[in-house]
Amino acid sequence: MNRDRHAYLILAHALPSQVRKLLVLLDDPRNDLYVHIDRKAGFGPDAFEGCCRHSAIHFVEPRLRVTWGGVSIMRATLALLKAAAPGHYAYYHLLSGMDLPIKGQDEIHAFFDAHPDREFLKLWPFSPEMANRFRYYTLFPEGQHFFLTHFINNLVKGVLRVLNLRINRDVDFHFAAQWFSISDDFAHYVIGQEAWLERVFRHTGTCDEVFMPTLLLNSPYVSRLYDASVHRERQNTVDPAHPGNFRLTDWTRGESIRHPWVFRSDDWDLLMGSPYFWARKFDERVDAGIIERICAKLQG
Repeated sequence: MNRDRHAYLILAHALPSQVRKLLVLLDDPRNDLYVHIDRKAGFGPDAFEGCCRHSAIHFVEPRLRVTWGGVSIMRATLALLKAAAPGHYAYYHLLSGMDLPIKGQDEIHAFFDAHPDREFLKLWPFSPEMANRFRYYTLFPEGQHFFLTHFINNLVKGVLRVLNLRINRDVDFHFAAQWFSISDDFAHYVIGQEAWLERVFRHTGTCDEVFMPTLLLNSPYVSRLYDASVHRERQNTVDPAHPGNFRLTDWTRGESIRHPWVFRSDDWDLLMGSPYFWARKFDERVDAGIIERICAKLQG
């Protein structure tokens, strides 16, 4: 295993100029970059030509058409892991193309060097209502973001609940933020479970936040979860302030329960004072200044 190297796995779907800035900030001799570009995106790998001098950058093919809440997000994540895992990296970090690091690579690598073979997920309580997404058949798993198909999915699930026709009866589901940092051993374990994941989640909704914690908390690697209590999680008493995946996300000011707050220039002190390594999310159409300021600091 290449203990001093990390793989960054990036799901990109928009804003190629902003994604390019992310890649530049991750460009380091100790990192390799793996990028999946949504097939719907109006740009390709040529948008990032010449942006990295130190890191190898790999683009995952074939590109998948990814939809919000769809099983396609899990499939794209697995495609990234399969592209990177033969390299046997010390850690695999999943980021969105709208994320940015808020700490330098020296600090990030020093932390993970000091915590080898740990798994970093941000666990959340799993409510009975949420479980219905995975206990009842979803007719249009790629249609969660569209009014008509979302309505039909809920209608079908309502009928199935009345009839008590459930799927995945023997699966102990868990819930966490989609974005993770995992070890080489666990990355290969996840890839080995691809057929099981496809069977369990192919007719469910919004599985991107469930497939990884479900695997981890039901695997031999559960004891490697960083500084968290599985028993507390199962009792729905997880501390929301727990660092978990070391990604700063502000849900208190988000425009909806689906979308976190987009950081702005006024958030500079919050971002720089955070002990976390990455933050999401940013949007150059909302506030390009905060992105430029972070780039200047980390490249400075």
